[in-house]
Amino acid sequence: MKILAIRLKNLASIEGSFEVDFTAEPLASAGIFAISGPTGAGKSTVLDALCLALYDKTPRFAATGENQFLRDVGEAMINQSDVRNILRRGTGEGYAEVDFLGATGRRYRSRWSVRRARGKATGSLQAQTIQACDLDTDTELQGTKTEVLGQLAGLVGLTYEQFTRTVLLAQNDFATFLKSKESAKAELLEKLTGTDIYSRISREIYQRSKLEEEAYKRVKETLGLVELMKPEEWEACVKQKQELTVVREQGVRQLALLTEQLQTLQAFVGQQTLLAQKQKEESEQGRKLVALQEGFDKQRTELDVFRQKVEELQPELNAARELDVKIQSANLTFTEVQASLQKACREREEAERQVAGKQQLVAGLEGQLQAQGLRQRLAKMSAGVTDGGVAEQIPSSELSSVSTGNRMQEALNRAEALLQTGRQVLLKQRESAEKIKNQLAVFDIKALGSEQAVLLKEQEQLQSARHTFTDWERVSKELRELMLQQNQLKARKQKAGEDVAELETQHRVWQESFSGLQKVYENARNAMTQNVEALRANLLEGEPCPVCGSRQHPYEQPSEALDKLFLSIQEKYQQEEKKVQEIGNKKSALLGELKQITEQEITVAAQTARLQEQEKQCSLKLSAWKEKAGDEADLLQWLEVALEKCRKRGEEINRKVQEYETINKELRQQEEATASLHKECEVLVEAIGDGKLKMQELQAVSERLALLKQTEEREKERFNQADKNLKDFQQQRASLLKGKPIEDAVAAVKSHEAKLVDALEKCRGELENGKLVLSGIQGEIRRLSDMLKELNEKKSLIEEPEQLPGILERQKEVNQENDRAHSAVELKLLQHEQNQKRLQELEKELLEKQNSFLKWEKLNKLIGSADGNKFKVIAQGYTLNLLLLHANKHLSYLSRRYRLQQVPDSLALQVIDGDMCDEVRTVYSLSGGESFLISLALALGLSSLSSNNLQVESLFIDEGFGSLDAESLRMAMEALEMLQMQGRKIGVISHVQEMSERISVQIQVHKSVNGRSQIRVVG
Repeated sequence: MKILAIRLKNLASIEGSFEVDFTAEPLASAGIFAISGPTGAGKSTVLDALCLALYDKTPRFAATGENQFLRDVGEAMINQSDVRNILRRGTGEGYAEVDFLGATGRRYRSRWSVRRARGKATGSLQAQTIQACDLDTDTELQGTKTEVLGQLAGLVGLTYEQFTRTVLLAQNDFATFLKSKESAKAELLEKLTGTDIYSRISREIYQRSKLEEEAYKRVKETLGLVELMKPEEWEACVKQKQELTVVREQGVRQLALLTEQLQTLQAFVGQQTLLAQKQKEESEQGRKLVALQEGFDKQRTELDVFRQKVEELQPELNAARELDVKIQSANLTFTEVQASLQKACREREEAERQVAGKQQLVAGLEGQLQAQGLRQRLAKMSAGVTDGGVAEQIPSSELSSVSTGNRMQEALNRAEALLQTGRQVLLKQRESAEKIKNQLAVFDIKALGSEQAVLLKEQEQLQSARHTFTDWERVSKELRELMLQQNQLKARKQKAGEDVAELETQHRVWQESFSGLQKVYENARNAMTQNVEALRANLLEGEPCPVCGSRQHPYEQPSEALDKLFLSIQEKYQQEEKKVQEIGNKKSALLGELKQITEQEITVAAQTARLQEQEKQCSLKLSAWKEKAGDEADLLQWLEVALEKCRKRGEEINRKVQEYETINKELRQQEEATASLHKECEVLVEAIGDGKLKMQELQAVSERLALLKQTEEREKERFNQADKNLKDFQQQRASLLKGKPIEDAVAAVKSHEAKLVDALEKCRGELENGKLVLSGIQGEIRRLSDMLKELNEKKSLIEEPEQLPGILERQKEVNQENDRAHSAVELKLLQHEQNQKRLQELEKELLEKQNSFLKWEKLNKLIGSADGNKFKVIAQGYTLNLLLLHANKHLSYLSRRYRLQQVPDSLALQVIDGDMCDEVRTVYSLSGGESFLISLALALGLSSLSSNNLQVESLFIDEGFGSLDAESLRMAMEALEMLQMQGRKIGVISHVQEMSERISVQIQVHKSVNGRSQIRVVG
């Protein structure tokens, strides 16, 4: 696993975006690099970004044990262990991003980001997000945040705990471990190696042993609470149950007999009531049948009368049918004649439209042949071409005075004469156009256009130079003003600094004086308090003081001089206190002024740099124009003269271009007029031919129209006769059946007859149904009479029927009492049986609990303890031994002189010194460089122990160099170089100047104002 790049933005003291690319120079070829900077600059923030991007955790927040909440923005609160606290205050978003070479050999990128609502610094914190992708295939890892973090841990090949022990070397913790006490060593080793699980196992075993013991005791106590009946008591209960069962069965049979007798009595009374009701229904149904018979007879009489009226209406129906046939025939005749008349009208109207259309066409052609517009244009155009020669050939009169018969022919003759005149004018127009073209050939319009474009470009450049010169003068003036302002600010700053120094001296002198006076005042005030005065007043001469034990009381009597002295001290104290406050206030005011001056200096410096850059740009732009101006002292005047020359030459070119455009426009108008005249002449030729054809068509259509008018008159006479016949028949038919159609009259008769028949059938159905109902009621009466006879016989067998309900209730009570006694005995026997089963189960459970308790008790004696130390010490002895194997392997690469060894039966270490004939040395005899070497080997051993055989190519060492002397630093650097020679990239985080100077490639973290820091890679 190898770290390729780290990017971060707005984290802790780092403001803005920064990138540390280990694949780019100088970091790419550097085996060792330093992350340097002053304390608090943000060096460890780089490692926080690394952990955040890969695991959404950081060591500094993971170490926060207390569950405390801090105020975020507004009323919002945030847990102090929340990793989102790393977002820099006053920023709306931040991120940490890492590119790394995974355990699979592929390149990946992981990005942790957090933002506030709406991206504003005042917004509430949103949930952090994790995004990761495969850089080689450009595919994004899918899943929830938890799932992506799990995938990242698999790609890195290390869990978070393993990563912090493998990539972030715990060298400084091991330096502490070497010389710690036994208990501290155990805790530190547990934290470093992650073996706290053994302490938890020891405590869990102890707790489980106690729980198993308590469970065993509870079952044993429960077993003693289970009670069983004695054999003789159980036999008596069984006998009692048998006796009660016989008695209960007898009571049930007696209750059933009594219940049946009571039901017989209740049925007899009910059947009597029902019989009376049915007899009443029989009487009512008889009256209904009489009414139904009368309604049926009435309905049958009404139907016979209606059928007699239908027979009398038959002759009128026959006459109406004959007239309907005549009306139908007259309607057919009327329709045929009407259709013929309409056809004649349509043909006549169509012929009239055709005549009108032909007349309109002839009139249109006549207008074209008259050619009034063409004649006017010919007269106007020929006036300037032929001095009126052609115009005289155009007659001034029109064709409107010619008679209708000859008007079209006269128009044709005149049109042909007009056509000949137009052709002559057209020839003259073409000759005039050729003369205008000869005039245009004098102008070279392309050359004029090119020269005009060059002048416009030159004029724009001169205007731009003039604007630049104006800007240069303005910027120069502003620069002079800012330089003057800077000098003023420096003077003010120097004066304020001197005043602050003077006030600090005064404040220190007054403060020293005031401190002494304050002590005197406090003592005096304590001596003058009311409680002290009261105690002094109660002192008796010769009696011991309850505070000091003295028998002499010099303060027993009140002293007016003492009061005056206190008031004097108090007044002096208040004056001195006010003086000290005044000096402090003046100092604060001067410091505020000094801060304001510093801020103004920064603002003025920024403005000066901006204006200097603007002045430089203006000077560069004006340098070329100064060369063109030559000896001209006033560049602005030279630019004005050059602009005036360009303007005059441009006006001259514009005049020539306008003259060319005027002549060209005249030529276009001449050509357009010639083309229009040529087209109209062609139209006139076509119109002369159409006029002759349309005259012939108009004469044929007019003759056909006269024939169609005669046909229309004959059809009108036939239509009037058919209409008269139809109206006569319709008048005769209106007097029969009130003018109704025969079908409607017949349908009305049949409909009314059907209603009468339906009403008669309905009455017949109701009558038959009434008879059936009466028959049913009579049958029910016979059945009820038979049942009453049978029930009466059963009733006679019952003794004392009046007292039967009371006897039934008493029997129920007796049966209930027998049931309760039987249930009580049965419950007692069931409880005895359940207790027997419960006793067997508890004895089995007791044996199981006893076996489990003995097993856990044995395990507890071996490794269990309430504080977890017993198993922790055993496990850490093995862990330390395994750690030393890895550490000695790394120590042999760093220096073959030393070898680590565990002190028997403890967690202490000792060093075998090869250069001193394998002398055993205590860790307290090691120098600073030797301690660093040993602790580095232990840290590398822990890295190997935690890496699961994963090759880790990027290592970071944080802290541990501040207490080393020059010789120790040399040894530390040699150790790091040996480690780098194993193919690893080592990052050393230190604020020690000597350490940073020994490493050329550095990631420097620089502090600036307002707690901001910036990152820069140098080397």
